[in-house]
Amino acid sequence: MRPLRITMLLYGEIEHDSRVRREMSTLVELGHEVTVATLYGKSRPPFELDGARIVPLRPAHRGLLPGAESPFLGDRKRGRIGRLAARGRWAASYATTFQYWRRAAGRQLPPADVWHGHDLLGLLAARDMQRRHGGGLVHDSHELFLEAGSAARLPSPVRKLLFRMERGASRKADAVITVNTSIADELDRRYGVQPVVVMNCPPLGPARKKGKLRDHLGLGSRPVVLFHGALSAGRGVEQLVDSLPLLPAEAAVVLLGYGELTAPYSALSAQASHRGRLFVVPAVPIADLPDWICDADVGVIAFQPVDRNNVLGTPNKLFEYLEAGVPMVVSDFPEMRRLVDETGAGIARDTSTPGSLAAAVRELLDEPKSERKSRKLRARRAAETTYNWAVQSQKLVAVYDRLNERYGTNGSSTR
Repeated sequence: MRPLRITMLLYGEIEHDSRVRREMSTLVELGHEVTVATLYGKSRPPFELDGARIVPLRPAHRGLLPGAESPFLGDRKRGRIGRLAARGRWAASYATTFQYWRRAAGRQLPPADVWHGHDLLGLLAARDMQRRHGGGLVHDSHELFLEAGSAARLPSPVRKLLFRMERGASRKADAVITVNTSIADELDRRYGVQPVVVMNCPPLGPARKKGKLRDHLGLGSRPVVLFHGALSAGRGVEQLVDSLPLLPAEAAVVLLGYGELTAPYSALSAQASHRGRLFVVPAVPIADLPDWICDADVGVIAFQPVDRNNVLGTPNKLFEYLEAGVPMVVSDFPEMRRLVDETGAGIARDTSTPGSLAAAVRELLDEPKSERKSRKLRARRAAETTYNWAVQSQKLVAVYDRLNERYGTNGSSTR
């Protein structure tokens, strides 16, 4: 079998998408020729990253790019008519920008053996390219796209149209990949597909006994309760900060990350009521993250049930805590509960209120020293045996071995 020419389509930027970067690096290591077509608002020539060729596609119409403030996610300053008008303009502009990006892909990308579409928008562009050039098709569903952000709040007719488009394209795929069993089951129920689960675990690094966080903040041996990642609504940051008066007096709550809540909580941490107890630390490079989070006594993942993705998800921080050997409190949702119960690395509890979250954190902090040490070891052992990229990526490798049997020996097939 010869190496495959694989083109991934990602409607977004590549630098901070850990899943895409891990997948493309693995496929490059197998000897495949990997191109990733991405979205950029400014002109940029193709460049190399992790051994893959990155082609930044700049749509001719750039009315609205991902990340732009959405009137579907909060627009209380307008009246009902104003909100409807703003939402209509936003949706139309977003759709137009995507269509121009899709056309840019058609103009600029050469034929490939396999088209690998990330989430719904990448899938639709990949399906276009497959129709044009033949080859295989992979749908890589990072989440339930129609249950996330603005997509979950679109008018019903639009959501039904997108549902039919995702179902049709996904059923045409040679393989569907997703991030956990619960989302795989949901995709099967909705679309009649059987996804392969490739969990988004980090590579396994060396075990760490001492990190940078305590020294950076001067915390000494105080109990450290950590939230890391996006500091935004719906992730339990508010509940954690509000739980502070209910935690042991010597405990320090640390928010490590970035997002819309960074500024207000940075200001709060300087007030007398929270000074010395609440700390906000800017995000660190992903490669350095284990050296910071390993100092935590308790890691908190207190996602709120604002959408199905929060309820069914396995956020990256779950595996990052395992890799760093940090016991954790997680929301009592199916996938997170299964993982902490299976590994013994933490507890799943109600995190919907400051009181319930504080009780769960205290439950871990109050465990005997021997049990806390055992949880750390169990977390690390789970990362070493199962929840690391070297293990999870083998399922991706198996998918591409099958695709190579069909598309790699005699050139691209046409479907």
